[in-house]
Amino acid sequence: MKKVTLVHAEGVCPGLGGGSKKRLADVVREQCPSLADSATFRQSPFVPGGHAQTVYAFLGYYVYYALSLLSPRFTREVFRLSDGGTVALDWALCQNHAERPIVAVVSGVTGTSCDFYVRKCYEELARLEYSVVVVHSRGCAGSRLTTPLPFHCGLTTDYREVVADIRRRLPQCPLLGLSFSLGANIMTKYVGEEGDQCLLTAAISVGNPYDMYRVIQHLDAQWLSCTRVYDIAILNFLKTAFKNNKDAILCAPVGYNAKRIARASSIMEFTEEMTRKAFGYSSAKHLLDDTSCQAHLRNIRIPMLFLNSLDDPICIQPLIPFEEFRRNPFLVLALTDDGGHIGYIGGVLPKSWIEHPVAQFFQAMLASTGPSSRGSAT
Repeated sequence: MKKVTLVHAEGVCPGLGGGSKKRLADVVREQCPSLADSATFRQSPFVPGGHAQTVYAFLGYYVYYALSLLSPRFTREVFRLSDGGTVALDWALCQNHAERPIVAVVSGVTGTSCDFYVRKCYEELARLEYSVVVVHSRGCAGSRLTTPLPFHCGLTTDYREVVADIRRRLPQCPLLGLSFSLGANIMTKYVGEEGDQCLLTAAISVGNPYDMYRVIQHLDAQWLSCTRVYDIAILNFLKTAFKNNKDAILCAPVGYNAKRIARASSIMEFTEEMTRKAFGYSSAKHLLDDTSCQAHLRNIRIPMLFLNSLDDPICIQPLIPFEEFRRNPFLVLALTDDGGHIGYIGGVLPKSWIEHPVAQFFQAMLASTGPSSRGSAT
């Protein structure tokens, strides 16, 4: 049986409503059928193994990109940041959106609102009459840099500004966070940095890398493995983002070597030649260690669900900080045996699973965290 396993602290989670003292995992077991004690996730027999699961979800992007051209679901807003930079926000507002919950999504490396897992979650959240806004990284998703500063794997300032602005504009709406892969590192770090002041009611992290330096070391080292495909794909995404914004980035007086950036043969080399210089770090390792979310898990003070698969070929099991989940009562980690890197394709006929625990957890948290965080959502 491919049971879902929950890793959690034994202490109660402060802030859960109803007057009862409960562990976050108890609420998850009671109100999230996809994650309860008897819950299972069985990968589709037509999408077997971590690599197949990962690639299937990746290819789903192209399906949703084509559908977005034929039948748009999102409206784009160009959001200006305090430093003069801009990020693209893709909005899908529900009916009566001034009172309904809003989910602020951060996707993976140069991810967009067309990502397979983003769209699957959006479809389920829209059914529940939630609004969704996808927060893209600077210079990504068809937007251009308006300052020399690009993005990096732990840049939280942009997400912080967007969340604060949404809270200002729509103060009655419960605000929830949903993140995937690299975006999970960014959002988790943001939540930990904010601590008690976090403006999100609850959050979900899917496929979190936790330790960016060791993840990139792992990817760069897989020369004779299928995992090398992901390393090449991510590197090409980074190079494309650089190429599309090359003139703006090279305006910064930080000693870039454009030829070395273009010739970088690994993610670590690209980070060393471009990203760490842009942000003033002494080395790629310094940047990656400083921007990993693992050290911030202990400071999180909102209910937060983490979903990881043990056969994830990118965010591998040895990097999961199990002890942090056993210490902090605001966290619960849900582990599946299968699912790859944010694939989670189950059923005899392949279909997505991830949207079910996502929607169930958000519903449970809105019902459990008290009237002050629910607004008029119920």
